[in-house]
Amino acid sequence: MSSTLLEVTRASHEEVERLERLIVKDLQNEPASNKDRLFQSHRVRNMIDTVTSTTHKLVEIYEDSDNARKDEIAALGGQTASGINVFSAFYDRLKEIREYHRKHPVARGVVDPNDDGEALLKEEPPIEFSGEALAALGLKTGGTIQQRAERLFLTKDTPLEKLDKKHFAKVARGSEKNGVGAAPQQDENSKEIALMEAKMKKLCDLLEETIARTKDNVVKKQALTYEEIEAERQEEETQEDSESEDEEQQIYNPLKLPMGWDGKPIPYWLYKLHGLGQEFKCEICGNYSYWGRRAFERHFKEWRHQHGMRCLGIPNTKNFNEITSIEEAKDLWKKIQQKQGVTKWRPDLEEEYEDKEGNIYNKKTYTDLQRQGLI
Repeated sequence: MSSTLLEVTRASHEEVERLERLIVKDLQNEPASNKDRLFQSHRVRNMIDTVTSTTHKLVEIYEDSDNARKDEIAALGGQTASGINVFSAFYDRLKEIREYHRKHPVARGVVDPNDDGEALLKEEPPIEFSGEALAALGLKTGGTIQQRAERLFLTKDTPLEKLDKKHFAKVARGSEKNGVGAAPQQDENSKEIALMEAKMKKLCDLLEETIARTKDNVVKKQALTYEEIEAERQEEETQEDSESEDEEQQIYNPLKLPMGWDGKPIPYWLYKLHGLGQEFKCEICGNYSYWGRRAFERHFKEWRHQHGMRCLGIPNTKNFNEITSIEEAKDLWKKIQQKQGVTKWRPDLEEEYEDKEGNIYNKKTYTDLQRQGLI
């Protein structure tokens, strides 16, 4: 039933899981020879490529850019343009399944759980060998894969000059007869190597003094003892600290102006403009000092002032702006509470209780009489 999108999704997930199990099983077997190890690496690589391509296809299906998956799921639930008809959707689906099996009578409906892909693990994967590692050497590139591989392995232990002439291509043999020698590709490679060597030699000449000093420094460090190395390291740290102190002392700031973002004192006119010479202290913030009117006004909304008001049990509202004294804040809070208490409902005075005889008392009076046993 690969005709439906959901069946394609299910089959793709099944294929990915099957290949993942095969990869794990194949890698658990230690190859007996280099040939088997080569075949194993090719098999695993091919299976990984298949898993990658299948995963990309699944991602496209789940993204559902054309809403095909959404429509198919809706159709399974019987949702059509005219409404919901579950029975019609069921029989249409049943008809489609029967038609599929009628056309494909040998189709396998259920996957055998015992099918672990032993045949796939034993087969020799196809190895592509184009014969380029041969054209560059001027050798023949024809024949079967085995013949090309054998021709290439001949060059591993035998120089090209001692190889039999029958292994070379006609162009290469003709050039040797004409006294040209190596193939044109070899000439190009030789030119590139010669150019790179010339550049390296020129670079070494330019850096000759630096290279010599580096060598001397390495030889010197190798001859030092552990105590001498530690003493040298401490001397370098002391020198760095003294240099940093010298840099700090070089900053000229007789007016003690605040530092800007660049690590230098801000201009004096900016210092006067923002009133940074004026100090404001806030007792609620723990006698913390704020320099400048702008910083002072802004601190009422910052965490330090909010924390101080929270410790006093007072809400940090606009009513308490410009108040920095703890006593002033408490007095103002009492006045606000008294003002709000006029219209505030007080349960001890206004909540009513009734005894068995029908007498009405407020909560406080009723509780006192109850404690005395009079009610």
